[in-house]
Amino acid sequence: MKKLNLAVFVLVGMFTLQGIAEAASISTRVRILESKVNKQNKLIKKQTQEAKRQNAKLDKGLRDVQELKAQVEKFMRDAEKKNKNKEDKRYAYP
Repeated sequence: MKKLNLAVFVLVGMFTLQGIAEAASISTRVRILESKVNKQNKLIKKQTQEAKRQNAKLDKGLRDVQELKAQVEKFMRDAEKKNKNKEDKRYAYP
């Protein structure tokens, strides 16, 4: 009887240890996956911030170009007005 009790005890112990080992294995896998997800999350946030900075820089450059374009157009209009006001007096009698 003692051998049978010992065999049952060992068998139950093995099933219990197997369950604990599987749980530990799953826990380890979960931690590894969580760390990978965390790294990816940090990378995505960094890329998002970099994209925002680049977009802001691009928008600022575009505003500067538009301001310069407006200034050039104004300069061209002013120059055109000055040229219209002047008459061609090359062949006029003094």
